[in-house]
Amino acid sequence: MKAIIVAASLMALAVGVGSSVSARQDSDADILKKAINKPSANWQVYGAGQTHAPVKDKAVAGGGGVRVDVAAASAQPWSVGAQQPITGKVSKGDAVLIAFWAKAESVDVSPATATISSVRVQQAAAPYDAALQGSVRVGGDWAMHTVPGKATIDIPAGSGSVSLHLAAARQAVVLGPVFVLDFGPDYDLSKLAN
Repeated sequence: MKAIIVAASLMALAVGVGSSVSARQDSDADILKKAINKPSANWQVYGAGQTHAPVKDKAVAGGGGVRVDVAAASAQPWSVGAQQPITGKVSKGDAVLIAFWAKAESVDVSPATATISSVRVQQAAAPYDAALQGSVRVGGDWAMHTVPGKATIDIPAGSGSVSLHLAAARQAVVLGPVFVLDFGPDYDLSKLAN
């Protein structure tokens, strides 16, 4: 189970996305020191067979996100994705947490669900090796989704990205702010486990 303080701090941080740093509380600033990205909903969406557009939604921290419509499932789920740069470094063995807001929207008359087959911290250039990856299932309401783990490779500062693979299904997903936190090698990973 996630540590309550980590979850509460991320929730407070998400509310503070777009606000001034001086307006954040001390606990927010403490968790922000672990961020190796600039938390935002500014996703770079790529791939054929998709359309995307910014959306405003007061129901999510930060006030909006990016809606991605995937036209058809692909045997290569990475062929449509969304990514953001990571400015900090990742060291092999570090406890890392990817936390992002997302919700699914109905396609035709199907239920509002989406599958993000891979949520990764990876190299930003070929061969795109992952330091950490997992998958999530997204429902129809805004929720913070998390993928914790130990980094399996080093990624130098400015050479990484957080990437979501979206082409596992025909689906519509709205992506809100993302946080990538590096707690270092000595952090108890069980405090971040789902």
